[in-house]
Amino acid sequence: MNAIVEAKVADYLRNWLRYDPYACGTILECMRRAATAGGFDLDERFRYANLGSGPEGRIASGIVDRALMGGGCESSDYAMRAQIDNWVRYNPVKGKF
Repeated sequence: MNAIVEAKVADYLRNWLRYDPYACGTILECMRRAATAGGFDLDERFRYANLGSGPEGRIASGIVDRALMGGGCESSDYAMRAQIDNWVRYNPVKGKF
């Protein structure tokens, strides 16, 4: 776990993608689960994981890559928003981040 990376991801979710601060806790928890399933922590090394961590991990690593001002990824904005909306819809609220 890297608190700086998580804070940058939360800022990206709130300011660029315009998600509710209460939904950001849920999204970050789902991203942590996807990173752990691929054998990574939610840190700067996870941004290069892509399909090495599964289909949900590809979206999560793309979000981390964009939040850390990376060069981009192969995931489209539509795919990212669809996966984030599924995370928010099907998981309980974890609190404000």
